[in-house]
Amino acid sequence: MFKKNISYIGLILGMTFFVSCQKSDDYKKYLADGEKVYPDGATKLKVFPGNERILLTWARGIDTRIKKYKIVWNNKTDSAEFDATPFKPGDTVKHLLVNMAEANYTFSIFSIDDNGNKSVPVLVPSVNIYGSKYQSTLLNRTIKASVYSESDKDLTLVWKTPDTVNISTSIWYTNITGLQKKVMLAPDIDTTKIADWKMGTKIFYQSSYKPRTMAIDSFAVLTKDSLSIQNLPLSKSQWKKINLPNDVDGNAYGSNFASIWDGVAGGYPNIYHTQGGSLPHHFTIDLGALYQLTRFEEIGRTDCACHNPVKFEIWGIADIANAATTLPGNDDGWKAQSIAKGWALLKEVERSDDGTAPFKVNLTEGIPPVRYIRIRVTKTRDNSIESHMSEISFWYNP
Repeated sequence: MFKKNISYIGLILGMTFFVSCQKSDDYKKYLADGEKVYPDGATKLKVFPGNERILLTWARGIDTRIKKYKIVWNNKTDSAEFDATPFKPGDTVKHLLVNMAEANYTFSIFSIDDNGNKSVPVLVPSVNIYGSKYQSTLLNRTIKASVYSESDKDLTLVWKTPDTVNISTSIWYTNITGLQKKVMLAPDIDTTKIADWKMGTKIFYQSSYKPRTMAIDSFAVLTKDSLSIQNLPLSKSQWKKINLPNDVDGNAYGSNFASIWDGVAGGYPNIYHTQGGSLPHHFTIDLGALYQLTRFEEIGRTDCACHNPVKFEIWGIADIANAATTLPGNDDGWKAQSIAKGWALLKEVERSDDGTAPFKVNLTEGIPPVRYIRIRVTKTRDNSIESHMSEISFWYNP
């Protein structure tokens, strides 16, 4: 009985030793190629997208075994591998990927040691790379208003608030000497004042944007927009009176017809003054060039309102050839003949005051560009057949 128990105990110990030996050797099949080593992975990762390119940066760790870095994208079909040894522990590793199609990407970054061991991949979250498609969606910053100061002789542009990714707007203009100049507008500024703008010339502008704050490239709008400043005061430097049949003379009583465009409003003798004749009567002025007129202002004699016009018509024509009317201004057929000759009625003006103060009116919309102006006075304040004024002005659109 004792011998039988010994046999059983021996059998059990033998089986235990066999199983134990088998389990202790089992791990070796997993180390056939040596122990698996994982180098340090990239940390403090940052991405800087751009125009068909992207800059990736991360911190170089203390693992000195790392010899290469590898970046993989497009489901591992595309990759870039580069030397890691120029970067010391603590350095910022930088790598620029170029010639990248405009699309959304996910990148994986691997560290590789001198034995070819790869780190656990570090995933770069989904990021856009930009290009011509993005650029084609951009619009220039909008101008809200443009104001030309006749007294200060400067131009002020008022801008609407830009998109949050706007970084600047370039503005080009012609200065008073004819030179092209450029100024920059920051996104947090809403006004641009130009002191030396040449009146009548166009303003051009083009905005630039960064698709993201950390983008390495900016994108300019594909085309420049232009602005023609409207309702500009018309220079009187080329004005002169021309004499057509039945035009009234305006140099009576020592006055001078040219006083109505000398820029000085006031009383006698700085006025025009007619003598005798009848109402209605008219006079004609050459503006010196063709203009798209928009507004008109008239100032009467200030020291005596007696003969100031309170009702008059403003006519215009582009070419004076064959435009002379043969009927006197008080003839019932004068209007019809003027229209037949090509004259356009720009505005009928009627004042309710004594005709002294500055009186500005908008001209009729849709009128043609004109060079020659004819003013036909139909009524004066005191119903006199004579009339006088001290200053007239026009505004135009370039």
